[in-house]
Amino acid sequence: MGDLTRKHVPYPSQKELISVLETLKELTVAEACEALKLNARRYYRWRRRPEQTVVKTAWNRITPDEESAILTAARDEALSDMRAAGLMVYGHESRKFFSSVSTVQRVLKRNFLQSSYQIPRKKRPVKPDIRELMKDPRRIVSYDATEFYLTNRVRVVVIPMLDLGSRKFLHYGVRVRSFTQKDIMTIWDEALWKEDIDPSQLTAISDRGGQMKGSRTKAHLIGKWNIRLEFARPYTPDDNAWIETFIKYMKYHPECPESFETVQDVIDWVAKFQKLYNDHPHSSLGYVRPNDEHAGLGNSIRDNRQENLKLAIQKRRAYYNSKKEEVSDYDLTKDRGSNEILEPVFALNIVETAENAEIDKNLVLKEAVGRDDFRVNSEAVLCQNR
Repeated sequence: MGDLTRKHVPYPSQKELISVLETLKELTVAEACEALKLNARRYYRWRRRPEQTVVKTAWNRITPDEESAILTAARDEALSDMRAAGLMVYGHESRKFFSSVSTVQRVLKRNFLQSSYQIPRKKRPVKPDIRELMKDPRRIVSYDATEFYLTNRVRVVVIPMLDLGSRKFLHYGVRVRSFTQKDIMTIWDEALWKEDIDPSQLTAISDRGGQMKGSRTKAHLIGKWNIRLEFARPYTPDDNAWIETFIKYMKYHPECPESFETVQDVIDWVAKFQKLYNDHPHSSLGYVRPNDEHAGLGNSIRDNRQENLKLAIQKRRAYYNSKKEEVSDYDLTKDRGSNEILEPVFALNIVETAENAEIDKNLVLKEAVGRDDFRVNSEAVLCQNR
């Protein structure tokens, strides 16, 4: 075999090498290992290795029926546009299977049904810090302006408003060519009236655009509605990353048209996207729809899914326990204690000698007692040694 230093040796080759070294008479095991440049500890580890390894199965592994249900849903043409998270939500809502997103991803990947996925970048800590306000809906609203261009190069400005606590697309405004501070004030009045939000508990965050930071806008939002205002740092879009991500998703959504002929086409798309977005499970909410989270149903939905997962775990444990009991060679009734080990072997040599020589057993036992043989007269020997 040559030099075996830092080389992988397959299991059959290991067994063959062990058999050769055991039959070798010219060299010792240590000398043979030195000649092959094989560590002696490695050789003896090979010898101690069991013949067949026991295949272990995780007790929480999904059952074949659950995996079949996941694959059936993944191959369904009506659900073909769903990723693992969407299939997980579908399984809970249809009650066909209960599993986590990672379990669905593993099943899809194992069956070559998982499309390529890039892990999103981790965002930097934001300033100003609004994380505490994002724990509840109707506490903080982020808004910004973005542009769509028509085929005739006319610019259409869309101002979306996003509730960061529930991720709900609250309201939007559409203006042609440009927008002013008055447009911002009008859009805010419409959103507060439509959503019935208490403005005294509300915080608004935006960039430092002139329309958002203008004196008239500040006077209207602070003076009339008593809204707390926060602004991102200059040239730092990460400070208001949620609305930036939302705008990108709105522009690069699979159903977004490639071009717009009229302003009404832009309005129709934004209205359609608002319904799609608010009815789509969101990852930051534990895959709860923004409409449900905004209505205060998020915690109950997440708790219900956790209960479903616990019930599924219990069913899997019962399933695999029943499979374990069905194994035929797993004999638990046989006594593997000391009864098979402690046998009366102390007089075997004497009895065999008596049988072969056709001598009476009693004479042999008396002779053994005379010699104080501990195998026969152990009590006498113990008394003498006290």
